[in-house]
Amino acid sequence: MGLPIQKAPKHRCKLSDGTEVTFRPFLVKEQKYLLLAKDGNNSVEILNAVREIIKQVTEGKVDSNKLNMFDLEYLFLQIRTKSVGETQEVTLRCEIPDCDGTGSTTVDLSKVGLDIIDGDKVDNTVQLTDTLGVTLRFPTAMQLAEVEDIEDEGDKLVHLLQYGIHTIYDEETVYDTDDIQTSELVEFVENLTLEQVDKLNTFFEHIPTLKHDIEYKCDGCGHEQTTTLKGLQSFF
Repeated sequence: MGLPIQKAPKHRCKLSDGTEVTFRPFLVKEQKYLLLAKDGNNSVEILNAVREIIKQVTEGKVDSNKLNMFDLEYLFLQIRTKSVGETQEVTLRCEIPDCDGTGSTTVDLSKVGLDIIDGDKVDNTVQLTDTLGVTLRFPTAMQLAEVEDIEDEGDKLVHLLQYGIHTIYDEETVYDTDDIQTSELVEFVENLTLEQVDKLNTFFEHIPTLKHDIEYKCDGCGHEQTTTLKGLQSFF
């Protein structure tokens, strides 16, 4: 007669578009995978570990490849909170010049949220000329990971714009970039002026992210300090 295997409880959370996701806490065998990825200190490895965890705890019902980065970050934070607990101890370096000290504090993960800019301030439609414009979308987590892995800053920008442009329109036609060959889209991006790129970057500069302000005291110099934790790795 085999040992009884307990069933994990189910929890729910809503993504930015209102989609409700059901998940269970991750298990010991899955946490080991996360710890190995964290020890490697490689952002791509960490993202792959998170993607695999999301697949497992949602029973394959959530395709993490299609999630934008901030939804993936938020969903993982909810999973981590229900799996490990609502608090996390963090140790930070002192920000005072010439001080090698550190300070520790406890973060209440239940209070960590997405830093989302008011939609009225960020328009995803950008008019490039009198007759040409684009609509934009936030790249997926995997696409952003690919961008971060590119060393050349010029190529990095081309790929970000390539992934972020949803449609291109003129006076007669709307072109969905999912139906356009990659070579054509790259050519379109490379022929943008610097002024036009600046207009597009305004949208991408406001990609939501996990964000939380914390206070801590340096054990070395005793200074009270405030810093902002941002992104997935800060709450991993």
